[in-house]
Amino acid sequence: VGTGGGKTSTSPGRETLTHNIFINWDQDNILSQTGSALFDLVSELLGTEVGYEAQEPINFLHYVKGYEYRPHQDGSGDKYNPKLLGKRVATTLVYCEAAIKGGATVFPQGNPPLRFQPANAGDLLFFEYAPNPMLQTHAACPVLQGEKSTFTQWYRLGVTPTIPWDNFE
Repeated sequence: VGTGGGKTSTSPGRETLTHNIFINWDQDNILSQTGSALFDLVSELLGTEVGYEAQEPINFLHYVKGYEYRPHQDGSGDKYNPKLLGKRVATTLVYCEAAIKGGATVFPQGNPPLRFQPANAGDLLFFEYAPNPMLQTHAACPVLQGEKSTFTQWYRLGVTPTIPWDNFE
């Protein structure tokens, strides 16, 4: 589990270096441009507007040899269930660096199970949690050679500047 300051510690679920990155939407730079493009893409894929304001920060994860993230779910939201507004409904992973060997993202609950092995920096993986949240259970396989890093963005419906994401945690 990330402890801040570029350090890492071990938990039963993961071992990574992690850092939250808050986008300053008032600045026009590569981070705000990429973030805006991702929110536009996710809005199109979900078929509903996902506002960028008041969302969670980007979670930067860095994996070195042997680091992994065991099976987990990012959320349980369903864009069709108004009772779940404010809960996470989708995730994007942007691969900033792909491992030379290992480091795949796997979805073990699928039929058949799915495996996404990024080949290049810039590869993008998107998934939503509905209609079956169990299918979004995923894991990062251990990095065997090289390093891997991702920008993870979680998406919530119903958050606003007056009701930000952390009101729902």
